[in-house]
Amino acid sequence: MTTEKEAAASTAAGRRAAAWLIECLGAAGTPTVDRLAGELAEGLEERLLPRGTVAFRQGRMPDGVWIIRSGTLELVTGSGRDRVVIGVLSPCGVAGDAPLLLGSPAGCTARALTDVRAGFLPAARFLAMLDGSPALTRLWLRSLARQHARTQEILAQTLNCSAERRVAGLLLREARGAGVHCSQATLAGMLGLRRPTLNRVLKDFERAGLLRVGYRRVELLDAGRLNRLARGERRTR
Repeated sequence: MTTEKEAAASTAAGRRAAAWLIECLGAAGTPTVDRLAGELAEGLEERLLPRGTVAFRQGRMPDGVWIIRSGTLELVTGSGRDRVVIGVLSPCGVAGDAPLLLGSPAGCTARALTDVRAGFLPAARFLAMLDGSPALTRLWLRSLARQHARTQEILAQTLNCSAERRVAGLLLREARGAGVHCSQATLAGMLGLRRPTLNRVLKDFERAGLLRVGYRRVELLDAGRLNRLARGERRTR
């Protein structure tokens, strides 16, 4: 049997996890954090996804919403030669909410690139909470709007920029600390570039002292110069 002390500890842990989720959605520092965290705490579950595990598949409705706490989740469409990486989610990334809100199957497959620890909101609980909380609904819609704006920015860069600018911009966006923890195959898929093209650009950047390439990792050595390059300024050695 669960003791009162264990139950209290579990409740406190649930509220901390819910407060973390609310901050990920963009409400950090606002007076609504505690109230919204209380609304989320009862339905939020802790899940572990071992590397390679599929959270949900393209063409099917997700079972719920995933909020990444540690590790990375890859979003892909198609398979084989038609496989395209449309995103890599790191901590605070959210997946599965858009299909549930639209009432349509997922447009991509979400697969754990590494071991992933995540918060999970079952679909019925997620939709019920939004129905019952206008404040939470507004917060979630703002989060989706930010994602949409970011996607438009990335699309504009992909269509209008050189491979060098696209690679520099992606590395800066995906960096956690001083590094990007992705395979070159994943990076190429996210950029819509062929592997040889990405490899050439990374080698050029490495020779210029902008970064160092390792196994499933790119270490950024000069973020300032990469940022200038991403903006279209001439690269200085």
